[in-house]
Amino acid sequence: MKQLLLLLFILSTYIVSAQQDPVSFERTETRFRLHPNPVRDGFVFVETDHEGPKDIRIYDLFGKVVLQQRLVSQKLFLNALVPGVYMVQVRQQERIATKKLVIR
Repeated sequence: MKQLLLLLFILSTYIVSAQQDPVSFERTETRFRLHPNPVRDGFVFVETDHEGPKDIRIYDLFGKVVLQQRLVSQKLFLNALVPGVYMVQVRQQERIATKKLVIR
């Protein structure tokens, strides 16, 4: 079972990276923090190094976008998502980063 979950995670990471826009030389990586992770209360805080709005995309393990939202604050509500493992992509000021998110 663990091997299957690991295989699905690796596959989903590959699918998410394949769906991203081609990386230009001007685009740099941003750092962000998701907490609490794993999520239990239906929301997560998304903190970045830079001020301003953030474009959030959440992918399931099959690479399908399950949530897409422009976030002005730090609090992101996830009530519409079922428990599972997701990949969160944050874009802000031509910067982009991706992290794993677990919802319980």
